[in-house]
Amino acid sequence: MGLTTNSASSAFFTLTGFHGVHVSIGIVMLVSAAVMSMRGRIPPSRAESVEIVGLYWHFVDVVWILIFTVVYLIK
Repeated sequence: MGLTTNSASSAFFTLTGFHGVHVSIGIVMLVSAAVMSMRGRIPPSRAESVEIVGLYWHFVDVVWILIFTVVYLIK
């Protein structure tokens, strides 16, 4: 099974790959926000930055539910 074998494997590798990249970006954002918070570098006036990171992470999570449904359950 490869990227060019058929449309199902192409969808699997493409969707899973893009999701993996976004998860990696989200992890970097979460770790950065945590480190900055522990060092006191996020003042209360910038609290929305932490909220935006959380929203991004949950968006990636919800997209994974959709990808799982489409690729694994519906095929």
